Formats: sequence, structure tokens, C-alpha cells
Amino acid sequence: MIPTSKPNQTMKTKLTTALSGASALLLASCATKISNDPKAPTGAPDATLSVDIAQASYYGSATSGGGRLNYQGRSYQISVNAVGGGGLGAQTIHATGKVYHLKSLAAFPGTYTGARSGLTLLNGKMNARLANDKGTVIYLSGKTAGLSTNYGIDKFIIQLR
Repeated sequence: MIPTSKPNQTMKTKLTTALSGASALLLASCATKISNDPKAPTGAPDATLSVDIAQASYYGSATSGGGRLNYQGRSYQISVNAVGGGGLGAQTIHATGKVYHLKSLAAFPGTYTGARSGLTLLNGKMNARLANDKGTVIYLSGKTAGLSTNYGIDKFIIQLR
């Protein structure tokens, strides 16, 4: 049997398909950033925090790390773990954040939901909004390092150590 297409044509078709998929991912990524509303309100936060985490993804994602919560003049160590869907690659994240609607220290630990989107090529930036079922909302902003595409939803387990 004689092949009907040349190898170069097959490669061009695969490349075109990959670029189309990447374009769709970038457009969806922009939509997620808008709906995720990563900008914190202008008022004073109830607490602040800083985190250092590592994230690896291959369609699903896993995140692990820790940091510090500063609340009512005291500093508390926290752990951060997450599982989610979407993305490909690995990156480290150093972020600081503002915490709103924190009525008491007991309202901080728990499961937070957040969407992510972006691209890290060696160095990048990130913004995220995380919310738990107790009404606590965290707005994070930081720097990323690694090689990763990010588009997905995560469930973060944040605990006091």
C-alpha cells in the first residue's frame, strides 16, 4: 500500500492541531482569570500570609508546602496541600496574600477552592483567589519558577501546624 500523505504533511497537521489547542487554552485561561477575580479589596485585611509551595501537574495536579499566617499580632505556621485537575509541568510558588472575612482563628483552617491559569517559562507571576466554606477568602500574589502550563481548579487543604 502506498501512503497517501507525506511525513512532512503529517507533522504540519500535528503542529497546527497543537497550536490550535494552545490558543484555546490561552483564551480559556484569560476567561478564568476574569471570573476568578484575583484582585483583593482595597480595605484592610483581617490577616496576611506568605507561602512557599511546589506544584506538579500532568492533567491532574498536586501541591504541597507551607508558610505563615499573621493574625491579630501573632504568627502561625501553616501547611498547604492541594489536589486538582489541569495543567502540565512543575513549578515553585512564593506568594504573599491578604485574608478577608476571618472572624476567628478557627475559621482559617479548612478546604479552600480556587481556579488557576497561567504559564511559567522559567519565571512568572501568579494571582489567585481562594475561598472556604466558612466565608474566609484569601487573595494571593506572587512569583513562580519552573516550566508549567496551568489551567484548572484546585482544592487546597490549609491547616495550622
